[in-house]
Amino acid sequence: MALTTKLFGFAELDADTFASGPDSGAAVPNPTNGRPTPFRGQPVQGFSGVQFSRGGNGDSLLFLSDNGFGALGNSADYLLRLYNANPSFRGNEAGDGSVVIEGFVQLSDPDRKTPFKIVREGTSERWLTGADFDVESVVIAPNGDLWIGDEFGPYLLHFDASGKLLETPISTPNAGVARNFKTLNGEAPLIIGHRGASGELPEHTLEAYRLAVLRGADFIEPDLVATKDGQLIARPEPNLINTTDVSSRPEFASRRMTKVVDGVSEEGFFASDFTLAEIKTLRAVMPQGFRTQAFNNTFEIPTLVEIIGLVKELERLTGRQIGIYPETKHPTYHDALGLSLEEKMISVLKEQSFTNPERVFIQSFEVANLKELHSTLLPTAGLNIPLVQLLDAYDVADDGSLIYADVNERPYDFTVKGDTRNYGDLQTPTGLAEIAKYADGIGPWKPMIMAKSPSWMPLADTGR
Repeated sequence: MALTTKLFGFAELDADTFASGPDSGAAVPNPTNGRPTPFRGQPVQGFSGVQFSRGGNGDSLLFLSDNGFGALGNSADYLLRLYNANPSFRGNEAGDGSVVIEGFVQLSDPDRKTPFKIVREGTSERWLTGADFDVESVVIAPNGDLWIGDEFGPYLLHFDASGKLLETPISTPNAGVARNFKTLNGEAPLIIGHRGASGELPEHTLEAYRLAVLRGADFIEPDLVATKDGQLIARPEPNLINTTDVSSRPEFASRRMTKVVDGVSEEGFFASDFTLAEIKTLRAVMPQGFRTQAFNNTFEIPTLVEIIGLVKELERLTGRQIGIYPETKHPTYHDALGLSLEEKMISVLKEQSFTNPERVFIQSFEVANLKELHSTLLPTAGLNIPLVQLLDAYDVADDGSLIYADVNERPYDFTVKGDTRNYGDLQTPTGLAEIAKYADGIGPWKPMIMAKSPSWMPLADTGR
């Protein structure tokens, strides 16, 4: 199925649109694009981010200017601003195609929050320039504050609604820099590509895994579900409706049905009703509408065997050791179908000679399957693979406490057995001591360890 995009409206800003301010472009060639330099005032063009204007009715937009003339060295006289633009779209608005600049927000640092000397260091207003920061993205908070991403640092910059820098730029180190930060035992951190590079490509595809590794990931994280013929494939859920093109395939229309997964009724198309051969005719799609849909209907659904093959290929290509961090999805659900995940996973790992405990960890939100792996399945197979108990919660309350409810309240095997403990109980000293008997680590939800008040943070309170 071809991707189609329809243009609903169009407006253009004249290339010779300038705003008030000091002359600019002194460090670029004269002439530039047929225009003499320096320019009289500040060029408005060159946008790197956009949001709807604050307090408006959606007609006007707030555009973030880029860092100026393309480089730090030639942008010292370019002022960093957000321009309020009102486009009159031809098409859906029946406008004339023009754009009116209604004003701007000048970014500044009058309180000297920047930890280095800025271009306009000695001025009273301390306006920020394209030689200070390379601003590339903007988010407007509910209170009107501006959060802006910078590429030079890279930094996260926090401004108030008037454009004043409120705090010291927040360093946001990339993957290479992150390796300089040690873990609690003094070792370099492992970078895990969760579902692959899932923000850019459809998740759980070989292409997304490959991109994650090429971006620096040490491990890739496939979620495993079973097909009708017992093959392990990478999907975030047994229901394929949100991550594949199955709903657009008329040959599978009769497979649409309602099933109960971990006590929750859901409608869709389920992997256990498809053979691997049928799965291979499907294509992955990006489940989040706010992310690019350009690669939908392009990539196959991979098997665990194919994922291991990819990892071995990438190891030869990069010269690095790459690991996998598989999660068994809904093991109680699969057991009830006669499609147990754990035995097949161990079989594949052994067949593919991928059993080095430094290259594979196994994780799950349930408990009984991890206990069985620890006590029976792995010893019988002669393997010693690290196990990780995942921990979950439903949400964070207004006071910062964690809410345990719905399917995120407790491991589903606890629900089936009538065990009333929840994930919070597993974070207590007693719960952690039990986990330590069968697992090598835990995978907490981030709010469980980012304490604002340790009294409501079980893991922070125990110091584990």
